[in-house]
Amino acid sequence: MNRYARIKDILVRYGIATVGLVFVALGVALSIISNLGTAPLSCPAYVLNLKWPVLSVGTFTLLVNMTYLIIQYALLRKDFKAKYLMQIPASAIFGYLIDGCLWALGWLHPETFAFRVFLTVLAALVTAFGVSIEVAANAWMLSAEMTVGAISQVFKKSFSGVKIVMDSLTVVIAAALAWVFFANPFGHGAYTGLADVLLARTEGIVIGLGTILLAFLPGWMMRLTDPWVARLLKGRSGKSGCTPQ
Repeated sequence: MNRYARIKDILVRYGIATVGLVFVALGVALSIISNLGTAPLSCPAYVLNLKWPVLSVGTFTLLVNMTYLIIQYALLRKDFKAKYLMQIPASAIFGYLIDGCLWALGWLHPETFAFRVFLTVLAALVTAFGVSIEVAANAWMLSAEMTVGAISQVFKKSFSGVKIVMDSLTVVIAAALAWVFFANPFGHGAYTGLADVLLARTEGIVIGLGTILLAFLPGWMMRLTDPWVARLLKGRSGKSGCTPQ
């Protein structure tokens, strides 16, 4: 491959990966707007935003992703490559995209429980599609997905399986933070009973029925979206369920 073709290939792959970031950011925004619980990917950032609202969810997302970067280095050590530092600009772009999607969807105020569930399932599908694009593009990925890739590489486990476990663990960490900050593991609103929290009948919900669904639905849906993305990209780059690139 000559230099021009290589540059073109890099630009195309990173462009495709950025499209993936847009979809994942949209999924995060939809989960927040659903008011049925936040996507595991954004749970810690959302808890921190509720505690210190002077910083946006997107800004805290960048800071959380930097923590993931440190975890990757600890796992990969000598296999950690300098190009993995591209996660820093990717995380910054992702943070801005989340804030942008929340702003663009500010008009959306779901009132009925059925509509909230619909938005949650839609958020799961959009997130799965975005992550599949990221992985297939073989370019930059979100730090959370790169960390999943690092874990799957080190422990030789499937990407989608590790993602489900990591998403679940992220929810537990967010609940612990909410408990420390608000004495309520579900958010900063008043705790009025488990049913009220799970069904989002109270304000300030971080973890609810939607979070439970989003902890495993995207990972499961990737089994569907991976083939879709492979057909769309016609196998031009990357491997579905790959390790960090």
